[in-house]
Amino acid sequence: MESDLSIFSPPVLFILFLTVGCLILAIGNRIAEKGDDIPAKHMHYSCGEDLEMPHLELNYHAFFRLALLFGVLHIVALVISTIPARTGIQIIPITYVLAAGVSILILLEREKYG
Repeated sequence: MESDLSIFSPPVLFILFLTVGCLILAIGNRIAEKGDDIPAKHMHYSCGEDLEMPHLELNYHAFFRLALLFGVLHIVALVISTIPARTGIQIIPITYVLAAGVSILILLEREKYG
């Protein structure tokens, strides 16, 4: 009769990787440089620097344009990177990049307020 709990079962592997991760964290915490505890040390994205953030108001229209721009760029990168290198049809990726370029130009066009 074979046991259901083998070394490759998900619960055993989860506990194993959790233990290894905790050990790595404990070793890293022990050998890490201890710095002065200042309030800016725990701020996000500032790495302990006291930075003055500019006041920026981004409306939803501009935010969604920017999000769509990044979406288009990521899809273009994904599609172009997955095209086989030795295909005889180079016109398809070129057309795709040109169409994406037109989309990006449209997204970057500023609205004129009158």
